[in-house]
Amino acid sequence: MNTEECRKQIEAGKAVIGIEFGSTRIKAELVLSDHAPAAEGAWEWENRLENGIWTYTLDDSWQGLAGCYRDLKKSVQEKYGVT
Repeated sequence: MNTEECRKQIEAGKAVIGIEFGSTRIKAELVLSDHAPAAEGAWEWENRLENGIWTYTLDDSWQGLAGCYRDLKKSVQEKYGVT
């Protein structure tokens, strides 16, 4: 799919975002109707040992999700000119 077709799908709301909360990074991927990835974003984070359990705080999760989304949005703007 060419850049213009990708941009039209994004602007029409036909793209979906997949998000993965991994152990070292939160990753987001924008996928179009042909199931091909169009853009991606990421946020590095570190877990911590609390009471014998490796975990993340809820604040870290929200901050990481917001940062990952910002990175994805920047990627979409750079590739397709979509704001």
